[in-house]
Amino acid sequence: GDIDIVNHRTKETCQLKFSPYSYFSREVPRKVTGVVTDSEGQAHYILSGTWDERMESAKIVQSSRGSSGAEGKQKTVYQTLAPRLLWKKYPLPENAENMYHFSSLALTLNEEEPCVSLTDSRLRPDQRLMEEGRWDEANTEKQRLEEKQRAVRRRREAEASDALDEGPPEDHHRAGREYESYQPQWFHQRTDPLTGETNFVYKGGYWEAKERQDWSMCPDIF
Repeated sequence: GDIDIVNHRTKETCQLKFSPYSYFSREVPRKVTGVVTDSEGQAHYILSGTWDERMESAKIVQSSRGSSGAEGKQKTVYQTLAPRLLWKKYPLPENAENMYHFSSLALTLNEEEPCVSLTDSRLRPDQRLMEEGRWDEANTEKQRLEEKQRAVRRRREAEASDALDEGPPEDHHRAGREYESYQPQWFHQRTDPLTGETNFVYKGGYWEAKERQDWSMCPDIF
C-alpha cells in the first residue's frame, strides 16, 4: 500500500509505496519506493530499497515525461545523482536462529534496569519467568495477570455505570453524576492542532519521580 508522510510546518511530503509481492512476481521482495516533494509539488529526492534490508535516497537533477504505464497514466522519469545509503540492516548476532532471529537491539529491549517505575513493562513477572525458561510458571502468572486486568476493567465499568445512574441530590431531572475516568500518570490526551488526530503527550513528572525514587503514585498493575 501507499503511505504519505507530511511535514506540516514546511508542507514537504514523502509518498512511499510498498509494492505487493507474490511467488510469481518479478518485483524485488519487500520493495519500497518513494518520492520527496516540496510544498509546490516539485520532486527533489527519490527513495528506493526494501523495508527489511536497506534504503537509499538519490537527489533528482532532472525529470521528464515517459511512456504510459499499465494503468494508462504517464510515468515520470527521473535522472538522479549517485544514491546515498540511508539505512541498512545490522547483521544478526551469532546463534540468532536460537533467539527468534532477534537483532542485537531487540535482544536488549527487555533487559532489566534498576530504579525504574513499578509499572515498567520490563518488570512484568510472567515475562521475566519466560526469559528464565520457566514456562509453566510463566503461563500461570500470565493467566493471573490477565484476570487481574479484567477485574480492574470490570470495576471501572461498574463505577462509570453507577455514576451514570446516580443523579446529584439538587437536580432530580438530570440523571448521572460526574465520573472521572482513568487518566494516565505522565501523559495527557490532546487533539493535534495540525492533523486533528487524538494523541498523548508527555506532561512531565516521570524523571523527577525516578530521581526521588518515589513511585507512590503508581497503580498496582502486577
